[in-house]
Amino acid sequence: MVTVAPIICKTIGAAGIGAALYDTAKVSKHFANAGKEDAAAEYYQKLYANTRTIDNISYVSNAIQKKTADLREKNPLPALWGSITGGVKGTLYTLCNWLPAAGCASLALLTKGFLSKLGAAGVVLCTIYNIAHNGFGVAKNNPMN
Repeated sequence: MVTVAPIICKTIGAAGIGAALYDTAKVSKHFANAGKEDAAAEYYQKLYANTRTIDNISYVSNAIQKKTADLREKNPLPALWGSITGGVKGTLYTLCNWLPAAGCASLALLTKGFLSKLGAAGVVLCTIYNIAHNGFGVAKNNPMN
């Protein structure tokens, strides 16, 4: 006969890990898009400034500068690199925020007995704190003060 407590602990642990991974994926996607846009904007700003300044009066140099600028405009690497760095920043930022809940959820999933129950209780406490803090504003600094 199986008791209900291990099933509840594993379910709470899975829900905690699921919430942490879901939030991490969403925030990482947001940071990746923002990083891609920032990197592309900085790259194109430098490229535009470079094409608008001429060092000498040579027509050949000016033509070379315009052609290379046209080629450099199609370069996907700055946006790709910005997306990668933004995604990593978002992942690390979110995982650090979810560290207590993810640790408790891992404890609930990977252990048995008392430690599993302790991990499930930790996930429940983290959830209650999150609801009280973000939902009801308990212990939150009011921006109006």
